[in-house]
Amino acid sequence: MAALSALGRLLTVPTLSFQFLGLLTAFFLISGYLIRLALLPRPIPGIPYKKSCAKKIAGNGFEMLAWKQKHGEMFGYLSQLALELNAPIFQIFVHPLGKPWVVIADNRESNDIMARRTSRDFDRSIFLGDLMSSLSPEFHFHMPTGERWKSHRKLVSDTMSPAFLSVVAGPQMWKSSMKAIELWQTKARLAEGRPFAIIEDLRKAAYEIIWTTTMGFETGVMKAQSDLLSSLPKFEKLPHKDQEIVFPVATDPPIFKAGMALNDTLQDGIQSLVPTLYLFLAYNAVPSLRAARNLRNRMIESEIKKAVERFANKTDLEWEDSSNMRRYMKSAMDMVIARELQYARKEGRTPEPLSRIIQDELFSFMLAGNEVYTVILWTLKFLTAHQDVQTRLREELHVQLKQALDTGATPSSSEIIAAKLPYLDAVMEESLRCGEITQTNIRTSQRDVVILGHHVPKHTEVLMLNNGPGVFLPPLDVDESLRSETSRGAVEKVGEWESKGMRNFDPNRWLVSDDQGQISFNPSAGARHSFGAGPRGCFGRKWAMLEVRIMVSLIIWKFRLEEIPAALASFKPKPGLAHRPEMAYVRLNAL
Repeated sequence: MAALSALGRLLTVPTLSFQFLGLLTAFFLISGYLIRLALLPRPIPGIPYKKSCAKKIAGNGFEMLAWKQKHGEMFGYLSQLALELNAPIFQIFVHPLGKPWVVIADNRESNDIMARRTSRDFDRSIFLGDLMSSLSPEFHFHMPTGERWKSHRKLVSDTMSPAFLSVVAGPQMWKSSMKAIELWQTKARLAEGRPFAIIEDLRKAAYEIIWTTTMGFETGVMKAQSDLLSSLPKFEKLPHKDQEIVFPVATDPPIFKAGMALNDTLQDGIQSLVPTLYLFLAYNAVPSLRAARNLRNRMIESEIKKAVERFANKTDLEWEDSSNMRRYMKSAMDMVIARELQYARKEGRTPEPLSRIIQDELFSFMLAGNEVYTVILWTLKFLTAHQDVQTRLREELHVQLKQALDTGATPSSSEIIAAKLPYLDAVMEESLRCGEITQTNIRTSQRDVVILGHHVPKHTEVLMLNNGPGVFLPPLDVDESLRSETSRGAVEKVGEWESKGMRNFDPNRWLVSDDQGQISFNPSAGARHSFGAGPRGCFGRKWAMLEVRIMVSLIIWKFRLEEIPAALASFKPKPGLAHRPEMAYVRLNAL
């Protein structure tokens, strides 16, 4: 009996073990299934989406990354998806456990959201706010519209006034642009007709411009390169005339390296799957980036203290007096500090020139200004590829700046600013359009709203395409009754492009002629959202376009951009804060 009992125990143990394992397996399978269900996207009812992506935890994420790997940028995927779904409004799933994003592929509705359905219906993006606050928490760009945002913006608003731009910023931009011109004159002499890369040159020139115009002194990044090359007599051996010539590169100043490190990290973060976490860890845990932030802060604090000393005893500044502005103001920082001192006196408080607010506003001013070089890159690429456009632009400059032409002088900043140059305006705007400088704009719904007949919940990120139907492709059909009342009321305020040749670079699409045959630039000829629209549009638009106007005018005045080999003329893009070309070369003929 004892033997039988022992045998029974031996047979029972495996049975219990198998039962336990079966239950455990079932538990994990069911738990895994439930976890997967919890992680799957939850579409907003009624809004079109790609069905297969709703069955993936990553949603549209991996498809977007695959598109980026193949095409060099990510947002073309959304334009293609609009066509695939045949929908001017659809949703995508970009973050596990995150809410869907709504995408608008209709220019009229995008303009209506940004320009008219403001504050109450839509405000600045929560996503962008989280992103930018990691580097500059007190920058007004990412703040919700309200008193705090208004007070910050008021502090820097004078830097976009016509008086400041023409009297202070314009001359500084001209001076720094001429340093880039002088560098290219040296390179053109050494290259003897061979093409050379210009991305880093223009990036450094733009940094010098924004730093000089914001802080009032040069970093020396352009001077270092000019000094190095001007000491070279000639190259002993030159490559074939159609091959790139590579120049030695000078050591960059520490402040330039610091600024570029912070900027490049932001670019990388935007392209990551978890940008907010990426940037928080990068800026706070990477020693080199912490050092870059510290150097940035020390430089800004030092210059602010100097400005405070200059303005401490001046109580009679009248900002509307351009001669007074010319006498006292050398930079945006001067304007901001003087304004803070003035406000403090009026409000009976102690001024706070070294506050985090002022430092973040000034630094972010420079950070955003760095990206202007991408507009210039695209403009020069298009002018090189379209020699007829370049010739016509140069002819317009010669006619409208005749005094400088007749005297053999270089046009001054005041002459370039004052001149009527509609073709230049059209070239710049068409470069923004075809270069897709800003491929999307983004807002967050402030309450439950209706877009094109679809319910969109509160706090939904709404992405508006600048690179799809209505810009490069015929617009998708939209029932007029589905549009908002404000959209229907503004139907004639912005034109639509003809379907034929929408992808072509053609500045003429922005020009109109009156009864006397006078040509003028029409900014409302078609979709124009590179700088957004409405009260939360790009604060620095006037500044950026003035910089492009001055630099492009000087380059076309001083050089002929000759055709370059096809191998160096690719228009493939590189993603980032602004959409820029992966390569950019010029073959210069000095005039």
